[in-house]
Amino acid sequence: MAAGRRRILFACTTAFTMATLYRGLFPYLERHGWEIEIAIGGGDLSGFNPADFGDPVIHQLTIERELSPIKDIGGLASFVKLLSSRRYDVIHVSTPKASLLGSIAAFLTRNGPVVFVYRRRVYELMSGVKQRLYINVDKVIAALSKKVVPISRELGEQLVGDGVCKREKLHFIGSGSSNGINVDRFAPGAEAEGAAALRAELGIPADAPVLLFVGRIIGEKGVDLLPEVHARVKAQIPGAHLVLVGPEDDRDPVNPETLDYFANAPQVHWLGYRSDPRTAYALGDLFVFPSYFEGFGNVLLEAAAMEIPSVAFDVSGVREAVADGVSGTLVTSGDAAGMADASIAILSDPALRDRMAKAGRERVVREYASAVVHEEIRKLLEAIAERGR
Repeated sequence: MAAGRRRILFACTTAFTMATLYRGLFPYLERHGWEIEIAIGGGDLSGFNPADFGDPVIHQLTIERELSPIKDIGGLASFVKLLSSRRYDVIHVSTPKASLLGSIAAFLTRNGPVVFVYRRRVYELMSGVKQRLYINVDKVIAALSKKVVPISRELGEQLVGDGVCKREKLHFIGSGSSNGINVDRFAPGAEAEGAAALRAELGIPADAPVLLFVGRIIGEKGVDLLPEVHARVKAQIPGAHLVLVGPEDDRDPVNPETLDYFANAPQVHWLGYRSDPRTAYALGDLFVFPSYFEGFGNVLLEAAAMEIPSVAFDVSGVREAVADGVSGTLVTSGDAAGMADASIAILSDPALRDRMAKAGRERVVREYASAVVHEEIRKLLEAIAERGR
């Protein structure tokens, strides 16, 4: 390692998650004297475009998403082997399994210190023994970490309330988010030509309003409510189309009736996963997000950056990403009729929609731009590395 430079290891369970969550951060840190290495559990590495990720050293370890004692012992061993051979000024862990194995390995090898970026309470919708197990896992990671960085203020308060972490160990990055939004990339007018071509390809008339959802097609995102929301909006605005972007996940499948609606209902278009969703965003007039809980809800910020107001549920992780009455409207969790009514109100009032669109963009640029968030991350990492020395 060159004199004066610091080395950091970013650990994440899958390559897909790493490529999704850290775009743009590594080159920024490299310009400020950091050597970047990443530890992942495998997957397609083609998503690490050098323009977005620089040229990090990549270590592929044995990390499985699902609980598997035998495989997890192997995963811990691979982490221990790596951390025994290389020293890091900071170990930055994220996603549950990589955080657990990485923090334990750091403790066993006296490597680190560890920064634990906390993205979501995976136990939010659990109960009983299973919920207690996952809370205890988070407690272990937090105890082995120098700092715990919740990606929203409310999430931090919940961690303290759940007994996962003491308040003095928490550190917040600006107004929230873990990586910020590239406001030059997600900007009004971006991908306009592509959006026009996609609209024509899908057979959506130029003047037809588009409800947009971006996210995994799973139960906890409230996707099963979207057919009712769309049907109610269509009853008042007959030309309204619904466009969905995101993959299925068999760990939390939606109802068969929902899939049937997406496949066969008129004016519905499911585009599947897209590595670059900007064309779809540029197609949208209103972002609908019926998720029951989030760590923060980055897609809401991406939509706002492209001047698309949102209608979402008033739940943890969402009410910080959407400024109610400013960048969108929040409605009671689970209220599909309320979501439809709020959508109709915004789509039927162009002046309101435009006002929310402009205010949402201004808010993202001011508080959540990646340049702002990356600088906060750099300051935190440098302070921790200095204390570690």
